Amino acid sequence: GARHQEITKDLLGDGIFAVDGQRWRHQRKVASYEFSTKVLRDFSSVVFRRNAAALARKISEDAEANLSMDIH
Repeated sequence: GARHQEITKDLLGDGIFAVDGQRWRHQRKVASYEFSTKVLRDFSSVVFRRNAAALARKISEDAEANLSMDIH
């Protein structure tokens, strides 16, 4: 409502969490594209590959140095 918008405007501007009605619907529609199944799947694949590669490097380095690794 209006009181909520008054309180949050400085922090959140006119974003999805600070507006109502038609402005909220527009913000939600725009944001929905960024949270589609395909976008989330593609992003999580990139993050997984990056972290898997970093883990593989670390395991390889520790193995070459004959170091143990605590995995839990």
